[in-house]
Amino acid sequence: MSLALLLPLGLIALAGLIVPLLIHLVRQSDHPLIDFPALRWLRESERPRRRLRFEDRWLLLVRLLLVALAAVLLAQPILKGSWRAPRHLIAVVPGVDLDAAHRRIAAAPAEWHWLASGFPAIDEAPPAGAPSLSSLLRELDAELADADALSVVVPDEMHGLDAQRIRLGRAIEWIVVPSPVQEESPRTPVEYTLALRHQTPDDAGLRVIRAALASRDATDAVRWNIDDQAASAALPLQTDTVIWLGSPMPDAVRNRVGEGGRVLLVDDNAAAGAVLWRDEQGVVLASEEILGNGQLIHLRGPLTAESMPATLDADFPERLQALLQPRLPPPARAHAEVVQPRLATEALPRFAQSTDLIAWLGLLIGFLFLIERVLATRRPET
Repeated sequence: MSLALLLPLGLIALAGLIVPLLIHLVRQSDHPLIDFPALRWLRESERPRRRLRFEDRWLLLVRLLLVALAAVLLAQPILKGSWRAPRHLIAVVPGVDLDAAHRRIAAAPAEWHWLASGFPAIDEAPPAGAPSLSSLLRELDAELADADALSVVVPDEMHGLDAQRIRLGRAIEWIVVPSPVQEESPRTPVEYTLALRHQTPDDAGLRVIRAALASRDATDAVRWNIDDQAASAALPLQTDTVIWLGSPMPDAVRNRVGEGGRVLLVDDNAAAGAVLWRDEQGVVLASEEILGNGQLIHLRGPLTAESMPATLDADFPERLQALLQPRLPPPARAHAEVVQPRLATEALPRFAQSTDLIAWLGLLIGFLFLIERVLATRRPET
């Protein structure tokens, strides 16, 4: 451990040490001179020089200590480093079977806590809500001292993950406790709204897109609510994706892209932007262009077998849906064995282990002040 000051400029108050010195110099007692008649017959001699001396030295010392401690208090002293012995902390993800966790961990002295906000003790109820386990693990690793050991008890399927791989500044014990087998409920398809706009009803590309959308099975994870109308029809306010057949694209549709919408435009400019799809010969079939806050998808047209043979492929409906579907957030759950934290190779930010000394200094200053008052009131009067 080492002593550090959060506000070193507070030591400027040490200049106040001169105040008690001046007080004791000004208030030092002088012996009174008493004149009597016989003094006139004595020859006047030189007065002895007055030497600098301090009276009540113990009182002066206490006052100097008070001023010095007050200056150190203003500098906000702390003790850097951990003064306690290393400990073993076991963090348990809420929902894990505690009996199974105790059977998996050897009976050794350890502190059991929930891996939840505030890291409450295991005998307390964990806070409600779905916490971000990845963020909590990083926070707990940063708060612990370097010498502390950490064990994490997790279910076989973890929720509350983010897109980054968990990297910690210490090697931890990763204990996976199997969860009770539960019957899986049928998955509810995710519904999206699709606006299909076309210039002419006999467009060959229109027939291809309609057939591709109709070929989707009812058990698929994605379900499209299609608004199929002519180009003159207004776009619905709540639309996830727009398919526009024909050119030019009107300003209203382009503005929808800039506001964060997703538009698939069937045109000949498939090479604009980032490439999303190539055929076996390397020809660009689809690309993505970022306009404002949205995405403009260019699909090579016309959608006929002669100009785009990929429309005859069996996976064309899946390819088309991948272009239409909005970007999904990264998965928030995974198997515990896959997301086991790794030891970071670079230095990670950590919370500094320190002990605040302000409270102790305050008590010491109060005690010295009482002593100063006792010494000041008991001074012998001259």
